[in-house]
Order: sequence, then structure tokens, then C-alpha cells
Amino acid sequence: MADTIELLEAIGCNATLRRAPRQTLVAALEGAKASQALTTAAASGDASHLTQEFADIDLIAPQITQSIAVQLFAVQL
Repeated sequence: MADTIELLEAIGCNATLRRAPRQTLVAALEGAKASQALTTAAASGDASHLTQEFADIDLIAPQITQSIAVQLFAVQL
């Protein structure tokens, strides 16, 4: 089974796939042996199918936001 994140990255980098009709994208994902969750999400247009696949990944919020970074750099100038 191909890595879902790598496949999502490949789709995002490829304009042909990014704008492909659903049937074409689903066929490409099936050919790449994508996970069932990713294939179902592409077929239905509903990204919530990926929730279970990514449930075990800890999403860590960034430690600094853009507005804080701007303030910090302004002070250093």
C-alpha cells in the first residue's frame, strides 16, 4: 500500500492529477495501490474518510505564528 501523504503530495504537485476528473483520479489511485480511505475520499469528494487513517498522527501546533514573527523581526530591526 502506497503512503497516503506521499500520494497526496504527488497529486498536489501534478497539475494534471490535481484538476483531473474524479474517475481519472480514482483510477490513478487504484493503480498506485492507494489506501481504501484515500480512494474513497477521492471518489466521493469527502475528505472525512481520511480521518480514521490520520487519527494516530499527533498534530502539533506551531510554536510561533506569523503575527508574532512579524513583531519579533520588527523589534530586531
